[in-house]
Amino acid sequence: MLGRKRSESEPVRRDQVMKLINLGMKETDAADRDIDSPEFDRARDAFNSALGNATPAEKDAVFDALKRHGY
Repeated sequence: MLGRKRSESEPVRRDQVMKLINLGMKETDAADRDIDSPEFDRARDAFNSALGNATPAEKDAVFDALKRHGY
């Protein structure tokens, strides 16, 4: 009897996830201070740039962690 083929889980690079969490917190903190400031624009651009290099599993891990910690 054959079972279902298990899908390969996507790799999650812990260092990439920690970097994204840090950048996400900086973006949120900058938005809390002043959403129209250039500091917020830089933080948002850095977060979005790093997010583009992440796998879907890493993105899920980052957003789950940020949500869990109130960001």
